[in-house]
Amino acid sequence: MSYVLRKKRLAIMLVIAMVFSLFAIFAVSDKHSADAATTSFRFVVMGDSRASTDGINETMLRELMTQVKGLSTQPAFVMFTGDQVQGGSDVETELYEWKAIVDDYYPINKFYPSLGNHEHDETVFTNVFNYLPSEQLSGYKRTAYYFDYGNSRFITLNSDRKNSSGNYVITSTQRNWLDSTLQGAANNGLIHTFVQWHVPAYPIGSHYGNSLDASPADRDAFWDIIDKHNVTAALVGHEHNYNRRLIDSSFNGNGYAFDKQIYQLTLGAAGAPLSSTVKDSKNVIVGPVAKYHYMTVDIADAVATFKVYDNNNSQLDSFKVDKSGSSSTSTTKSFQNGVYPTSSYAGNKDTYLSQYDATTNYGSITTLLVDGDDPGGSGKDKSAILEWDISSIPAGSTIKSASITLHVTDASSGSYELYRMKRNWSQSSSTWNQYSSGYNWEVAGANGTNDRGSTVLGTVTASSTGNYTFNLNSYGISQIQYWVDGTHSNNGFILSDSSVGDGLDFKSGETSTTSNRPKLTITYE
Repeated sequence: MSYVLRKKRLAIMLVIAMVFSLFAIFAVSDKHSADAATTSFRFVVMGDSRASTDGINETMLRELMTQVKGLSTQPAFVMFTGDQVQGGSDVETELYEWKAIVDDYYPINKFYPSLGNHEHDETVFTNVFNYLPSEQLSGYKRTAYYFDYGNSRFITLNSDRKNSSGNYVITSTQRNWLDSTLQGAANNGLIHTFVQWHVPAYPIGSHYGNSLDASPADRDAFWDIIDKHNVTAALVGHEHNYNRRLIDSSFNGNGYAFDKQIYQLTLGAAGAPLSSTVKDSKNVIVGPVAKYHYMTVDIADAVATFKVYDNNNSQLDSFKVDKSGSSSTSTTKSFQNGVYPTSSYAGNKDTYLSQYDATTNYGSITTLLVDGDDPGGSGKDKSAILEWDISSIPAGSTIKSASITLHVTDASSGSYELYRMKRNWSQSSSTWNQYSSGYNWEVAGANGTNDRGSTVLGTVTASSTGNYTFNLNSYGISQIQYWVDGTHSNNGFILSDSSVGDGLDFKSGETSTTSNRPKLTITYE
C-alpha cells in the first residue's frame, strides 16, 4: 500500500473515531437529560366520565381535558379511575367513542384506565384498550397491569370481580400479584408507588356498604398490602365526588394492623352525576366535594405534590406526600360555608358592628362593612368580625400558613388590620354595644383589651372588586396554632381601622352565591 493511501486511510479512521466520540458524548448527555426529566414529571388523574343515562358526558369530559391541555406543565400521561362510559349492551361502541374523544387531546397510549363496574366486560375492555400491558397477571387480560415511569411504579387493579356472596372483592390472586409487584418496585429502587382501581376500599357515601367494604376481611387483607408497602397514594372512583380520606391504625380490623398513614383519593367526577352523600366521615380530610374535577400530581424526586381543580379551575385541595423517609405530609384545608371542607360545612359566622347604629345587629346581612368614617364626616366606625370552626384540623398539627379570601363588592384605597377576638360573641345578637344579648363589651365596638388582641395578624388592602386573598403574617399563623393546640379559645378575628375613611364592603357567609362567602385556608403538617 502506498504512503498516500495509508495517509488517506488514517485520516478516514480519525474522522470515524471523532464521529463516534461525539455520538457517545451526545448519547450520555441525552441519557442524563432523560433521567433528570423522568424524576421530575407530572401526571393527571380523573375518573367517572359516564353520562347519567347513556354513553359519555362528552361536554364535561372535553371541558376538563381542555383545562388539562392548557396546563403550563403538561402531564406525561393520564390515569383514569374507571366508569369511562355508561356501558350496557353497547359498551364496546361507547368505549371506542371515549377513545376518540380523549385522543383529540393526547395520543391514546397516554391514557391508563381502570375497569369500572359500568364497563364490566373484561374482554371488551381488553380489546378496546389494546395498547395496555396484557396478561401481566394471568387470567386478567388487560384489566390488571403496571408500568414504570421515572422513579415511580403505577399499578391498576380489577375491582369488578365478585365473591360467592355477590360482593366486590380483590381476591387473593390479585393480592398476591400486587404484593410481588410492589416488592419489585422496591427492589428496583423506585421511590413512589401508586395503586389505581375503581370501587373504593373505604367508601363514604352513596356506595357505602356495597363496595370493597361489603367483604371487610378481604378488604382488610387487601389494604394490609397497601399499608405494608407504604404506597404513595391509592386512587379510586365510583363515588361521584372528590374526597381525601386518611387510612391509618384507626381502621385496624379482622386481625390486620395498619401502621402507615395512606390517603385513599376518590376521583369520581369527570362527568357522572354528582353526589355529596355522607354515611361515614371518619378520617375524611377533605370532601365530599360534589364538583367536576381533575387532579395533577407533580413528582420531584421523593416529594409528590397533589392538587385538585374543579371545572372552573378553582383549587379544591392541595397536599404533599414526602417519601424521603421523613414521613411528613402537608395538607391544605379550606373552610367556607356550603363549600369546604364539605358542602355541609356551616362553621363560619360573621357580622359587623356599627357605631352609628350601636344597638343594631347585622348577623343576617349578606354584605359586611368596614369603615373608619361612616356616615362620612361623622368619624364613626364599622368593624367586621369573622370566625371559622377549624376543629377538624387534627390536634398536634403544625400550622405552616393561612390565608383569607373575601369577595369584595366595594373596594377601598385604605388598609384595614386583622386582630384576634377574645370574646365569645354571638352572630345573632352582637352589636356595637354588646358581644351577646345582655353582655357589654369592655369598651364598645370590641375595643377593650379583653375584647380583642392588639397584635396585627394580617392586613387587607383591597383596591379592586372581586375575590381578594391575603396571607396571615407570622403572628396570625401562631394564633391559629394556639387555637389548634387549645392554648386560646377560637373566637375568630376582627377587621377594622378607625383612621381609614374609605370603606370596604365584602360578601358575608349569608350570601346566596356560596363561592363568594368568606374562606379561610390553612396549610398544616
